[in-house]
Amino acid sequence: MDVATSAAEVRKTIAELTGAAWISSAVAAAVEVDLPRYLSEPSHPDRLAALTGLSTPLVTRLAEALVAVGLARRHNDTFVVGPGLAEVWAGGAGEFIRADLRSNLLQTAAFVEDAIARRLTGGWAHTDERVLQAQGTLSASSIETVDQLLLPMLDGLVARLDSGDGALLDAGTGVGAVTIAFCQRHPLLRAVSLEPQSAPLMLARRNVEAAGLGDRVELRQQLLEDLPDTCAFDLAWLAGDFLAHSILPAALDAVHRALRPGGWLITGCVGGGDDSPRATAARLRAVLWGGDTVEPERINALLEQHGFENVLLLQRRSSDLVPIVARRP
Repeated sequence: MDVATSAAEVRKTIAELTGAAWISSAVAAAVEVDLPRYLSEPSHPDRLAALTGLSTPLVTRLAEALVAVGLARRHNDTFVVGPGLAEVWAGGAGEFIRADLRSNLLQTAAFVEDAIARRLTGGWAHTDERVLQAQGTLSASSIETVDQLLLPMLDGLVARLDSGDGALLDAGTGVGAVTIAFCQRHPLLRAVSLEPQSAPLMLARRNVEAAGLGDRVELRQQLLEDLPDTCAFDLAWLAGDFLAHSILPAALDAVHRALRPGGWLITGCVGGGDDSPRATAARLRAVLWGGDTVEPERINALLEQHGFENVLLLQRRSSDLVPIVARRP
């Protein structure tokens, strides 16, 4: 991207940024009022207004925001979602889009509030239930793909998880969404889920009970580096983008001890990348969440230094996260 060299260019850049912020918020609002569902067929704004309870001018502007970002199209006096969004909504993944938008926009609002108040700091400290639950839903959105495509690639892991003795370690469980998703997909699996902060842990307990998994999930208010378990788990899920690099050595030692021989670790990092807005935003989020932007190759070397083998760096995702798997010999 070229650097702005005049006051006019600066003003233009800021105008484009604020316009993008408003469009992002409008798309989120459209999703919150379920507009994509109502746009599964061509609909006039008057119909959309009746369905959503919004005024015709306002619902028109929300539909136009979907058009502006390529998620819908306009035909004469009607609007309809594009094929991609229609497929996502029909497939039941609309909740993940809603969670993604809600989590990120509420977090960015809190980020700016902290900057205004001169209290910016790194580390995940959110207590807003809307943020915590949305972030949990977003984290769990990858589990279907992980379960179907990644786990079968990891030698012996699926059989272990379904053996009746299989155990999962979810380090940094938040509201428990990842743990719940794994346990629902593997009915014999039990889990130990670590969450050091009280607000998400309280929600995790509620979510686990609501899912009927209270007898299979042990929730602990504990840091990963303090984990005492030895040779206890077949799979460790580590939210690496929430973990500072200074803690990684102790955390990896704890995971290595806690895994059974042949057990697998799944983690990830957002290091490296380019100077695109998406990659830059991912690195910022990592710092705000308490993590670091360590290059995947350095994580690879660190895993090998701490006794892991079969380290595999997977393809960078649209979120700019690089998933990483490794095995305890």
